[in-house]
Amino acid sequence: MKKFKIYRICYSPGYCDMMGGGHGIYIDRDDSGKIIYTSRDREDHASPESITTYDVPQEALSQLEEFIQKNRVLSLAKRPASDLFITDYSPWSISIDYEKATFGKVRRYYLNIGEYKKYSERDNRTINELIRRITSLRGEKLSETKGEIEK
Repeated sequence: MKKFKIYRICYSPGYCDMMGGGHGIYIDRDDSGKIIYTSRDREDHASPESITTYDVPQEALSQLEEFIQKNRVLSLAKRPASDLFITDYSPWSISIDYEKATFGKVRRYYLNIGEYKKYSERDNRTINELIRRITSLRGEKLSETKGEIEK
């Protein structure tokens, strides 16, 4: 696989319920190209959403890109669907938007790795390491805000 550049990662740990709780991590490039790590958390509908942003060191992002290539993480999106399905539950998911240059032409791609697929033990170890690396990307805290309570 040719070298690629991560444009955006969204990770949801699978926690979300009818009470309105939810958690997610978003790693995205701002308009200037700087990588920002945003953590969004809310315990329930009656609680405001907490939004915390962090800087992402370029070296840490480069190491993640290298891990993804070396461990063929992108191929995990091609696993077959499983028979497992649970209602009233938000499964974990990881989506990755990335750019890849092939023959001098840059194209953007999107993939999703989710809970409802058949993964081998090796796949699961790779996914767990990917999650660990994604959640450890945050650098210096840039801001922390509490959103409005949704009505």
